[in-house]
Amino acid sequence: MKNKYFLLVFFLFLIPLPAFADDDGEDAIEDLGWVAIGAGVIATVPFIVFVKVRKFAVKTGSSTVQIARQMAPAYKPILNFHIIVNSIGYFSGMLHGLLLSSNLESISLSLALVMTMLMISGVLLRYTSSRNAKMFNKLLHGQFGLVILLVSLILLHVLTADD
Repeated sequence: MKNKYFLLVFFLFLIPLPAFADDDGEDAIEDLGWVAIGAGVIATVPFIVFVKVRKFAVKTGSSTVQIARQMAPAYKPILNFHIIVNSIGYFSGMLHGLLLSSNLESISLSLALVMTMLMISGVLLRYTSSRNAKMFNKLLHGQFGLVILLVSLILLHVLTADD
């Protein structure tokens, strides 16, 4: 099972490589940003849908509880996929930002801060054992307002980026 994840990670790291064959590297740096956005969407949307469907099945009760039980074994692999692909997206986004740091403006800085906060809270949520720390990080990492802020900052960044 773990071999599948390593193979996936290997192929995801190869995505930006063809871009470096283009020209002066400016397009390759921009492509890193698109890899970050794509990875974030691919890793987060299925995870959120899975969690919402499972919660809905539990809330409605009766026969749908069985559906939630059948979904339970898939949670850990989907969570691992979410973590791995979002990590790739985070690091490509940060590399994109570092390589273009001469063009730093408030939107990009805010985006980097929100991404870092979500990444740290996600890592702490996954790898801490303290009940209070898990509760705090679950509240922080799962804030719908942070998701709205992140998506808004990404859209602003893409729309206002220099061509």
